[in-house]
Parts: sequence; C-alpha cells; structure tokens
Amino acid sequence: MALLGLLLMLGCAAVAVDAVVQNTEVMHAVLFNQPITGMSLGALFVAGCVVGLLFALGMAMFFGGLGRAARIRRERRALRKDNAEADALRERNATLEQRLATQDNNAYPTEPATTDTTTTTDAGRHRV
Repeated sequence: MALLGLLLMLGCAAVAVDAVVQNTEVMHAVLFNQPITGMSLGALFVAGCVVGLLFALGMAMFFGGLGRAARIRRERRALRKDNAEADALRERNATLEQRLATQDNNAYPTEPATTDTTTTTDAGRHRV
C-alpha cells in the first residue's frame, strides 16, 4: 500500500513538473509530449485540481501504509513481551510445583491423626 502511494505521488509530481516545464502558452498544454488543445483556463485548472487530489490520495495511502506497518510492529513487539513474561511465569510455576512435590508432606497431612498407644518397631517415619 505504501509503495503504491509512493508511485502515485511520484507520477503526479512528474505530470505537474512536465506540464509546467513544457508549457509556455496559457491555453495550450503538452503532457509527456502529447498536446492537449482546446482547453480553457478553467478546464486546465480543474485538471490541475484532479492531479492535486490524486497526489493527496497517494500521500494518504503512503503514510497510512507506514502507520499501519508501525502499529503492527508495535503490537507484535508487545505480544512477544507478553509471551516472554508468560513463559517466565510458567517456568516459575513448574519450579514451584516441583519444589512442592519434593517437600516433606508432614506439614499438610491428608488423613486425620490417630492416637495409637501401641509402640511400633519400625525405624522409619511411615507405617507399613
């Protein structure tokens, strides 16, 4: 889109420069070595306005394309940053889950404690 706008602006600039350089008479115009005759001054003015509007359209397309490209780059950069933060959080979560899994589970008993008065001969902490 930006390239098309730039080409349109360059074409309009070439038309305007060619019309100014090659025309010495008021009612006779030559555009790219093609004579344009029978045009009144008003018609020549309208043609100039059309060329100006086409140039403005080309500028709008050019700068619109540049702005859109900049916005897309900015959004992609923000998405990459968000993804990097999310990856860091996932890694931190996995580390904490691993640490929690290897931690001693005595702090969080899953079964209610029973008062057993019998003595066991097991040396370990877990009953068989």
